[in-house]
Amino acid sequence: MLSLTKVSNRLWDKPILKNISWSTEFGQSWAILGPNGAGKSTLIKVILGQLPYCGTIKRDPQIAVSKAIAHVSLEQQKMMVAREEKKDRYEEYSGNEEHFLTGREVIDPEGKHPEQLQTIAEQLGLSALLEKPLRHFSNGETRKTLIAKALLADPKLLILDEPFEGLDTASVNWLAQTISKLIQNGLTVWLVSHRFEKLVPEIKNVLCLKSGEVFAQGLRSKVLIPEKMEALYSENESGKFRRGNTARVEEKYEKLIPQNVSDSTENLLKTSCIIRMRNVNVSYGENVVLKQFNWKVRQGENWKIVGPNGAGKSTLLSLISGDNLQAYSNEIYLFGRRRGTGESVWDIKHRIGLVSSEFQVRYRESVSVLKVVLSGFFDSIGYYQPASETQRKTALNWMQFLEIKQLVEQDFMRLSYGQQRLILLARALVKSPPLLILDEPCQGLDRTNRNRVLALIDHIGLNSATQILYVTHAAEDQLNCLHHELRFEAANDGAFQPIVI
Repeated sequence: MLSLTKVSNRLWDKPILKNISWSTEFGQSWAILGPNGAGKSTLIKVILGQLPYCGTIKRDPQIAVSKAIAHVSLEQQKMMVAREEKKDRYEEYSGNEEHFLTGREVIDPEGKHPEQLQTIAEQLGLSALLEKPLRHFSNGETRKTLIAKALLADPKLLILDEPFEGLDTASVNWLAQTISKLIQNGLTVWLVSHRFEKLVPEIKNVLCLKSGEVFAQGLRSKVLIPEKMEALYSENESGKFRRGNTARVEEKYEKLIPQNVSDSTENLLKTSCIIRMRNVNVSYGENVVLKQFNWKVRQGENWKIVGPNGAGKSTLLSLISGDNLQAYSNEIYLFGRRRGTGESVWDIKHRIGLVSSEFQVRYRESVSVLKVVLSGFFDSIGYYQPASETQRKTALNWMQFLEIKQLVEQDFMRLSYGQQRLILLARALVKSPPLLILDEPCQGLDRTNRNRVLALIDHIGLNSATQILYVTHAAEDQLNCLHHELRFEAANDGAFQPIVI
């Protein structure tokens, strides 16, 4: 089906792929694995003809046409959501009514395949989304819709790049079963991921990349063995994880997280409730997201927020972060002050650090990585004012701790999704905010980076003045600092009921 011989790719003066040789046949489903920044997504873009390369790629005529290959990725999802968000902003400021895409229009833009669309929607459980506007989709609902769009094209090859990221447990199980059925029905599937635990049993072949090179390839039974996986995701050449001395790790944390509380933060700490919501109602047209919702986050509390895709978790966070205009029509208090009583959105953002998929979609500035991290001091998307030497030093220290300092001069928009997530995490942390909102912060991270980030969050929650709201679908994200839980559960009427545990 496809053969690559000594394929290489460069980004300006930096080599990304290095002499990749690999071949695959029709009916062979593959997993393409590797840590963040290994070159997995770049390899797919080269195969799809989206990036230049050196070397030789031979294709079977059946996949030589563009429609023969269907591709679903986090980056693709980002761009689609960004287009709808742009319409939303235009309508808000111009007053002109814009047309927002529905699920049906995303899957079948020209409306040429209504019967096939209905069949696929029923098979994938998406019928309820067909008439719903895309801008009101959750992260998981958007992913499912893109997969349906890919299947409608009846491809010869389906490439799924990090398909499980950001999905709740039910959706992960649904997607795994769907992938298994597609392979059993004869479709060739490539699954690109940094997490080898998520592979369905029908995928029999594995290609591993590390630092832009082929690390291992062949039958799953021979590649997915503990020694090779340990070496693949290790951080040094010896193939062993650097666990380090616990005391040294604690010392590094202490240097990053200020122990002296500023005067402004001191005043906030005197507020008994950091967040208070009374009878909050949020709806989009006929879609009710929150109804008569009451919630308090008291001083010193760290919360875990869980629930299925589309339950309203991200909507709740947007009410807090200042990104949802419906906050002003509800009784919401932040840091002891009611929303809409004279504070600016910048007053709110100055006290909050935020990491989320939605924010990563909005951060589309082609600037250096260092400038992205420094923008956290000014709560801006982009870099518009000079930082002090102290701020630059703080930013570099955070980047060094998260092991992204080597990316300091690189263009943010040209990096992998996982690398961007680490950079935005550093951006959220540089100002040591009173409130840290983390919506699936480990999305797109390999296990090494995931463990590092979880340990850091736990230390912040236990040893600093920063309070944490942590949204996750991952049961394995066990954090000792989270003592309170807000759970969204399905009610009898099909809506979701938030429950404090």
